[in-house]
Amino acid sequence: MAQAVALILGYGPNVGFDVAEAFAAQGYKVATVSHFSDPSSIHGIFSKVINELGHPSVVVYNASSFSLKPSTSLEQQIAAFQCDNNINIVSAYVAAHLATKSFALLQPESSKTFIYTGNKLPFMVVRPLLSQGVGKAGSAHLMHYLAEEHKDSGYKFYFADERKPDGDPVYSDIDGPAHAAFYTELAKQKAQGPWNATFVKGRGYVEFSEAIVNDSVTMKLDIPGQEK
Repeated sequence: MAQAVALILGYGPNVGFDVAEAFAAQGYKVATVSHFSDPSSIHGIFSKVINELGHPSVVVYNASSFSLKPSTSLEQQIAAFQCDNNINIVSAYVAAHLATKSFALLQPESSKTFIYTGNKLPFMVVRPLLSQGVGKAGSAHLMHYLAEEHKDSGYKFYFADERKPDGDPVYSDIDGPAHAAFYTELAKQKAQGPWNATFVKGRGYVEFSEAIVNDSVTMKLDIPGQEK
């Protein structure tokens, strides 16, 4: 049996690094990509990985973007919003589409898992993360849609969201090793689990009764980041 391939899109010093290390420890050949903003580049990334390593059986989409620089014109605001959307939603859509093409060519016992690193923004407002909230909400719907669309094909799609034990978001206290442990467990599962894959460090998947949080939360952020 050929060695399995994992593709990490969004390779940062926290989640991206730990997830890549965890899959490598599981025997995967791991490809990582750090920076990208153009959805049209995703096809080339997949082509290179397929040619050099083989078709990925696990794809982790860990890229994220939010623009905090003040814009002086509507045109600048639109450009920044579109740039964030390209990373948060559009490139994820392209990656998921290409992942399904690879999954279709893999052996039945292959993992065939796509994991999007999410957060609680689909259910709450955190200022000033407008564009990231739009992106996470859109990608949560994308993962839900694809999980339903492919539920009979053996492909698995997850919106992974680390939480505190009480269900609150972890905000900036993101735990890389906890993501790595959870993601490798998701990849081992034979069947689709809950698409809204909320998890707690040291406990794994925990189901929370989700409700829209009506009051907004304000975070003080200095430097935007693209990968976790």
